[in-house]
Amino acid sequence: MKKKVMLKEKLLRISIILIALFTATIYFVTDSRVNDLVDKSITAKADSISKLGLLMIQSRYPGGWNVKDGKLYKGNMLVGESSEVLDEIKEKTSSYASIYFANERVATSELDENGKRVLGSEVSSEVVSNVLGRGKTYAETSDIQGKKYSVSYSPLRERNGKIIGMWSVAVPKTSGVTKGANVRTMRASIVVISLLCGLMGCLMLILFSKKFLSDMNTFKVSFLETNKGNNKTQQRILSMSLVLIFTFFAIWFTIQGFTIGRVVTGIEDQNIKNRLDVSSKLGYVLIDDFYSGSWSVQDNKLYKGESHINVDAVILDRVSYNEGYFSTVYLGDTSISTNLVNRDGSKTIGVKAPEQIVETVLKQGKEFTTEITNAGNKSFIKYIPLKDDSGKTIGMWSVGVEKKNVVNQIKNLRKTITQISILAIIIAFSTFLFLSVKMVSDINNFKVSFHTNFN
Repeated sequence: MKKKVMLKEKLLRISIILIALFTATIYFVTDSRVNDLVDKSITAKADSISKLGLLMIQSRYPGGWNVKDGKLYKGNMLVGESSEVLDEIKEKTSSYASIYFANERVATSELDENGKRVLGSEVSSEVVSNVLGRGKTYAETSDIQGKKYSVSYSPLRERNGKIIGMWSVAVPKTSGVTKGANVRTMRASIVVISLLCGLMGCLMLILFSKKFLSDMNTFKVSFLETNKGNNKTQQRILSMSLVLIFTFFAIWFTIQGFTIGRVVTGIEDQNIKNRLDVSSKLGYVLIDDFYSGSWSVQDNKLYKGESHINVDAVILDRVSYNEGYFSTVYLGDTSISTNLVNRDGSKTIGVKAPEQIVETVLKQGKEFTTEITNAGNKSFIKYIPLKDDSGKTIGMWSVGVEKKNVVNQIKNLRKTITQISILAIIIAFSTFLFLSVKMVSDINNFKVSFHTNFN
């Protein structure tokens, strides 16, 4: 019976090796794709800060970018004389902002170890070529004070369109992204799922092969005299392979949909909330710049300083700098100004906020982020309380983004994971089937030992 044990051991070894290869393939491919998703989210955050930061500079210092006496100006302000906006961006987002005259840094919020601004440094040739040469926005990863940052560069132009400098924002690679815990969860999920599939597959293999090999005595004449038994054995191996591979396939895709898929969605949802946090902080600075003074209610109307906040959504359009973003102002729990448009073209004025938002934001005076259906679309929205001089919450301001803007990223990632999983399973199945059938076809080479053992 020695060959019976050897055959079962060989099948088990093949199964374990293929399961390990399958697990490693899915692990590294999925991990790589999720890391790409996280990196894209950080780049998107840098892009958000960059656009809002330029709006803040424009609001604070009117006029165009220009060169006078060999120096860079914004309107009548010499760049470098004041770094107020750059420092404000750093304070609210933990990101560095810099302004370059050509490729020389002339203003920044980055400080060296002695507390002095890091000026005079130049950018890489790739940045010069893409931003100054081609006028394109360019992103790269840079090492700043021993840490990795995602840096977004944008061209600065004179009124005639000539590129005279650059604007950059550097966001920490770990900033605001729940990569650590979520990716560790995802990695653990891949290993656990694969081990579970492997354990069940090996258990089925043991049970199946035990029944198959226990019948070996009934095949001894066939093995010795014809190929009929050999064909029947190959058919059994084929059946065993099909059962194992489809069991593995079903378990993997069922469980990974509830684990890896959920982790990926969770990462992107958190990234959206993080970008909304950036938009709300810098957007509120823009509102403060646009309307000076305190929030108040006069004649049942909401005021910011001397300005009545009504259906005019000029500042809200500026805050909602990207397609899919929108903003709304509430007096109490009722919307009074918005740039959110319904499908019929009307604006959502006079709409009451949900009770949970009223309870958290208006009554408790806390910020609140939630996912709701707004104007027929699923959106993430962050609500910020508006308080008068006495500290009483008299209204709310919200900034949101439609969820459909990021759904495609998640779908593409899941599609890639599924494609790689199917390819890995097909390769594993084909390899297992080939080696299994080959081992059975080699049984004829052992007919003497079978004859000797069984007799």
